[in-house]
Amino acid sequence: MEFNESQVLTWREFMENKFTARAFVDGTLVRLMEDRQGHVHFEVDLDENLNTDDDRVEVIYNVKYGKLPEYQPGDRIIACGDFVVDKYSPHKAVIHWLHINPKKGGPHEDGFIAINGQVAGLTNTKGSKK
Repeated sequence: MEFNESQVLTWREFMENKFTARAFVDGTLVRLMEDRQGHVHFEVDLDENLNTDDDRVEVIYNVKYGKLPEYQPGDRIIACGDFVVDKYSPHKAVIHWLHINPKKGGPHEDGFIAINGQVAGLTNTKGSKK
């Protein structure tokens, strides 16, 4: 699968709420949005211009699927998971399910997140954040 940042941004702008597709993006960590109920929410910029915010998405990782590598703003993020148009997200789009599918089948493919080349999401443990 090739990176599809531009397609993700097109879906966000033109598809209806709850539209879902597969995303594979390469971006820059802007900030930690929140850490809520075992899910870490990142703001990720999908181009190299951090002075604009019209190309940002919310990336959500469930720490149950492994500990995240250390991270900070400016880090490279690669995320492969389910893209959803979400009117409640500040960026109107989320990428989640960045981990293995423990049921092997069903509506979700395996996904992952990589921070500066260190991959997470490939185990099903009671991992912790950072």
